[in-house]
Amino acid sequence: MINGVYYDYIFAPSLYLSGDFLDYQRYNERYSAFYFADVSGHGASSAFVTVLLKYLCNRWLSEWDGQQPENLPPDWLKAMNRELQGTDIGKHATLFVGVIDHEAHTLHYSLGAQLPMPLLAAEGELRRLEGEGMPVGLFPDVEYPSLSCALPNKFRLWLCSDGVLECLPGKTLDTRLKELEQLVSESVTLEQLRERLAKTNALLAEGDAEFDANQERDALPDDLTIMMVSGFGHAD
Repeated sequence: MINGVYYDYIFAPSLYLSGDFLDYQRYNERYSAFYFADVSGHGASSAFVTVLLKYLCNRWLSEWDGQQPENLPPDWLKAMNRELQGTDIGKHATLFVGVIDHEAHTLHYSLGAQLPMPLLAAEGELRRLEGEGMPVGLFPDVEYPSLSCALPNKFRLWLCSDGVLECLPGKTLDTRLKELEQLVSESVTLEQLRERLAKTNALLAEGDAEFDANQERDALPDDLTIMMVSGFGHAD
């Protein structure tokens, strides 16, 4: 809980060392910052990138002067892209970085090839956040977008790793993304979404006639990570 905003997450790595990673921090009374990352691959090299990511984000946040919050997310992504290019370990990441202005009720954000796109549930509607950007670590000298959106007093922002898509029916990516939006719209808590994903995945594994796939599946797929940010009305 940070200044009336509640951060919650489910993290289920496939291995002891995972490529999924997230974090959130309070900067001061006005701002909090968070990020959601999916590093390519698994194992030690991917875990090394998550450690690097945490170290660098802590450093960048400590060096920030609290001015121009709209520039912080794209600057983070640009710097992280430069650092990954310099390591020469052949890793890249999809990444979402957000800064919440708790006074202005605004989300400043940037993203690098985030999939699925973050979903914002507010005022009875569910919508994908706008924007696009290149993966972090693949190409040199990439510029990342500076994006913002208003946040009402009550909202839920959902971020999911691509492992979630393995739980969903459909032969196309668009079909699975729409299915995810339907499940998110029916969920108020992380646990509710997780239960719905588990149920859908079990039906797929059984070859339920309602769905069009019968793949070999476990209870839930590898590297399943979901984050929910909600506010502003929570009591600290």
